Amino acid sequence: MTAALAISGWLAALLAGWRVLALGRRLELVACAEHELRGPLAALTLAAARSGPVPANVVEGQLERARVALADLTEARCGRRARARAERHNPRAVAERAAAGWAGTGAEVSIDWRAGDPTVNADPGRISQALGNLLSNALEHGGGRAELRGTRAGGHLRIEVADPGGAGSPARPGRGRGLSIATRAVEEAGGRLRLVCGPDGTTASVELPLADA
Repeated sequence: MTAALAISGWLAALLAGWRVLALGRRLELVACAEHELRGPLAALTLAAARSGPVPANVVEGQLERARVALADLTEARCGRRARARAERHNPRAVAERAAAGWAGTGAEVSIDWRAGDPTVNADPGRISQALGNLLSNALEHGGGRAELRGTRAGGHLRIEVADPGGAGSPARPGRGRGLSIATRAVEEAGGRLRLVCGPDGTTASVELPLADA
């Protein structure tokens, strides 16, 4: 009888621990989705406050990012993220929309695209999500300046976000969630994210397999 009670107690403790862990995961997923939803909403608010019409590519890019965030928020209730939607497309447009979203904010995002017009089979929303976070980090810690570069490397497309102030340093506080979201988004898009930190700044490199390689 005593042994049965002990086993029951252990099972109850394990079940309670599992529930706490599951709840913690759901709360973290909700927090990440809310973080992602605030980004495009803030960008659209700033764009609307500027004089003149808001460029269509800016609206399209931010709405795509918001779509992914809303899908993640919906799935967070079940303890998971929304499934990535593979789609053949040219990510150059996604990168240009991500950069255009900062126009008129006082930030400087230059583009050096030498990859031509590649095709990848990945979720454009996840790529937009990753680039949005990487640019935000780079501009925050790079003195309001960042460079977005596109090149081909073997059978991969390489999109780099560089800053002059070390935004990618793992020791920098207040930026872990954005980098975590970007890393996961790139992986879900079928690619990988690497950080190269140096005395002259940091480069975040996103590599995606080319669909036509």
